[in-house]
Amino acid sequence: MPTHKSRVLDMTQGDPFRLVLQFSLPLFCSNLLQQVYNLTDTALAGHLLGSAALAEIGATAALYGLIMNFAFGMNNGLALTVSRYFGAGDEDGVRRAVGWMTTLSVSVSLVLTVVSVLGRDALLTGLQVPAEVRGGAAAYLTVILLGIPLTMLYNMEASLLRAVGNSVTPLLFLLFSSVLNIGLDVAFMGPLGMGVCGAAVATVLAQGVSALLGGVYILRSYPELHFTAAHLRKTTRHAVTNMFWAGLSMGLMSAIYNLGSVALQSSINALGSVYITAQTAARRVAEMYFIPGSALGIAVATFSSQNLGAGRRSRIWQSTKAATVIYMVWWLFVVAFTFLCGEAVLRGITGSNDATIISNAMLYLKVSVPLIPPMGVLVILRNMLQGIQHTVEPLMASALELIGKVIFAIWIVPVHGYRAVCFCEPTTWVICFVFIVLATWHCRADLRDAPAQEK
Repeated sequence: MPTHKSRVLDMTQGDPFRLVLQFSLPLFCSNLLQQVYNLTDTALAGHLLGSAALAEIGATAALYGLIMNFAFGMNNGLALTVSRYFGAGDEDGVRRAVGWMTTLSVSVSLVLTVVSVLGRDALLTGLQVPAEVRGGAAAYLTVILLGIPLTMLYNMEASLLRAVGNSVTPLLFLLFSSVLNIGLDVAFMGPLGMGVCGAAVATVLAQGVSALLGGVYILRSYPELHFTAAHLRKTTRHAVTNMFWAGLSMGLMSAIYNLGSVALQSSINALGSVYITAQTAARRVAEMYFIPGSALGIAVATFSSQNLGAGRRSRIWQSTKAATVIYMVWWLFVVAFTFLCGEAVLRGITGSNDATIISNAMLYLKVSVPLIPPMGVLVILRNMLQGIQHTVEPLMASALELIGKVIFAIWIVPVHGYRAVCFCEPTTWVICFVFIVLATWHCRADLRDAPAQEK
């Protein structure tokens, strides 16, 4: 099939370590940029509007994370079908997959928007948002929910480009979007006096601009990704169903994880605004630490899917080992950074010198950081299994994580307070790590090349 050599990456040939690093580095930079923006957004809210506004945003942060991660996961899952056809060199298959990826992503985004907006008050009640921050939290959440279609659209375009090996262009669009977002934040929360609602409007507008630019770029630069109604009609119902479940599986994998975070956020909200602020700041820092997991996971999923389509299964495990080594090098840096600079960074984010806020945020980091390695392996193996069309095992691992967080939220946090919040995620990481390693061992036969006659 025709390709743009400068904009695609064929991962079925060449050194797996180099390919994983080459593909994941722009994605890592994209995610790092996103988290730097989140940190800046949080710091601007804290400095311009005060710690009360930070609590208003933080009270619904887990729910916003749920939406973002579902959009990211589902579109990456849908894009795996595109990757398989691309790896097999099937241009017509790529066009059919792109057509249905677009159709399914748009349809799901509209349903999510309607359902979530109608259920906004119930969501706020379920999150146990304190009365003193409920008004601001409701305004912030409403705008974010109305922006779901733009969130899904941008993620769909980025996932589509990554499916054919282009992880650089989404980074450039995100860079532009983040700079725009920060400028709008300053304007809306500063001179225009829009409060926390202004932060949400800035986020949605910036995502809309990114989605528009991404759509124009794909239309102009990737004619092989264009589709017509005929391509939609040529696709069998079975193929569409498989594609939908692949997308839904990865979306649910991310969403189930975040559902647990929503449940945990509810128990944190019940502890009061001081702990909400501490958790918001600590999570902003921790999410930067988790960036390689997402980037390397998508790299391994794309690598696995392309090589599965090309019949080169033995290369898949090599990519998994390469990704794990890269993540462990990053983890060593994270440990040093946390214990040397953690408190200073937390003060900068919150704009506060409140000892209770800083000490609790620091406690969360000191407990979580040492146990990042099992979490990193968990994320990489889950994505690898998705890439070779094993969708059940990753979902089961995510379900275990959800169950663990719900148990902590309902029974342990109310008794032991914020300290239990700090131990919740590391505990679930270790349990799910053991499960996913056993699941991968069970699927090891699918990581061997098929006999020549089967190919």
